[in-house]
Amino acid sequence: MADPIDPSGLGRLLSETMSALGQFGGGPQDDVVPPEGVGEAADGMVRAAVAPPGRVTALALDPRVMRMASESLAEEITRAVNGALADLQEKAAGAVPGQVDLGGLGDQLRRIQEDAGRQLTKFTDSLIEAQDRLARQGGK
Repeated sequence: MADPIDPSGLGRLLSETMSALGQFGGGPQDDVVPPEGVGEAADGMVRAAVAPPGRVTALALDPRVMRMASESLAEEITRAVNGALADLQEKAAGAVPGQVDLGGLGDQLRRIQEDAGRQLTKFTDSLIEAQDRLARQGGK
């Protein structure tokens, strides 16, 4: 006779799989605030803020910069935006979790797959056995 089926076995395997995948993916993304890059130019009179995927979210100009030649002002705005993009890139690189042990994750998932195969085999064997018993009882 087959071993009794552990009804929580499949749920446990699913939980283990999700946990293993969570290690790879870094977990839920709902709580994550995207980084923001900030840059300044013209001695702080031009300030820019950017957010992924490279959008300018704010541009602040001190009224004194309006006295600058348009070419100079354009250069300072460009410098502030580029500084903000560099800051964003640095912050985004720092937000990436450490290296994932793909070999370890693969081993974990392989073990979970093997456990799931054994559980499904037990479940199928039990169903076949129950079907055979019902057929024998119906023949009497």
